[in-house]
Amino acid sequence: MGRYSDVAENSEQAMSIKYNTIVYELKKQGKKVLVMSLGEAFFDMPLFSFDALPASEIYHYSHSMGIIELRKKLAEYFMRRYSIPINPENEILITAGSKIAIYMALMAIINPGDEIVVQEPCWVSYPEQIKLAHGVPVQIPYDKTVYDYEKYITPKTKAIIINTPHNPTGYVYSREEINHLLKLAEKHNIWLFSDEAYSDFVTDKEFLSPGSIDTEKKHTVIFNSISKNFGISGWRMGYIISNKKMIHNVLKINQHLITCPATILEYYVNQYFDRILEITTPLMKALNEKRKVVSAHMDKLGLTHLPGEATFYFFLSIAPTKLTSEEFCTKLLTEDYISVVPGLGYGRSCDKFIRVSIGTASLDEIKFGLDKIKELVVKTS
Repeated sequence: MGRYSDVAENSEQAMSIKYNTIVYELKKQGKKVLVMSLGEAFFDMPLFSFDALPASEIYHYSHSMGIIELRKKLAEYFMRRYSIPINPENEILITAGSKIAIYMALMAIINPGDEIVVQEPCWVSYPEQIKLAHGVPVQIPYDKTVYDYEKYITPKTKAIIINTPHNPTGYVYSREEINHLLKLAEKHNIWLFSDEAYSDFVTDKEFLSPGSIDTEKKHTVIFNSISKNFGISGWRMGYIISNKKMIHNVLKINQHLITCPATILEYYVNQYFDRILEITTPLMKALNEKRKVVSAHMDKLGLTHLPGEATFYFFLSIAPTKLTSEEFCTKLLTEDYISVVPGLGYGRSCDKFIRVSIGTASLDEIKFGLDKIKELVVKTS
């Protein structure tokens, strides 16, 4: 048998995907599973006609930065909504999902042994992507704030990664926090990676991207997701925004790994961009209203969660259970057929939490699921 790389052998599965795979297997066996683990919202999206798309183009490669029409549309949208100036010619690159965009940007800055700072709970793929790029994740416990980050910065630090609004908590970084992080980035000559895949889900308060302050993007790299914000997660479309040199370096990597996004989907999103937003914008507002109802129900049950105001996630405490988060989630799934994600997947300090998603189930189903979670907490304490 051939040999494998240490970095791949020591890599962990994405915890959320691992549990969703079990869900798919249970469903194949005919089991009815209440799914509160999926990282997406099920919007009622119509399928627009493909007839309006250019037949001479959709079967072929597009520009490896993405079609210019969609880049221009995204640049206009970011200026209008987030006050971020973007040159569509050389400051934005569209690729197959924001996940690969983050990984390619890490590849563009990491030399072996370089450190990347992330705070727990952190999205499950950040630490593994850093390791796959031959870097070292420096993970800050969940109970720290951005004002503690400097203690974790060393001469080997290349970047800080933030996720705003946050998966799994729904937390939205404030203007003061963003300003502080940008000052750290400038002081230590490092990057601030801002993963904003859920930016459009902020409907009740100000959303601030570091790109609206660092307009030249000297230290800022922004990642965003057409898939998440447009309710088409299965289409795998995302993009990266930064300065010309960063985008050029990511472009080279993108050409060797992806070539270009799916051309037909680029033309589809470009063609129906405004019509899709007309549908998704009120749905996002409704989802945030649903979030408030769910939060109130958790308060009623005595279930606590980390602070957050947006997205369709809650990071819910399961203390004082004696089970680990994996044991808890496995028991909940195999006995009650309710799927949530273990907190351990989001960092070592998070083993007494679970991630609950409210994007796919009805309100009544979610309340039922939370009641069962509370019962299991009490039973295993």
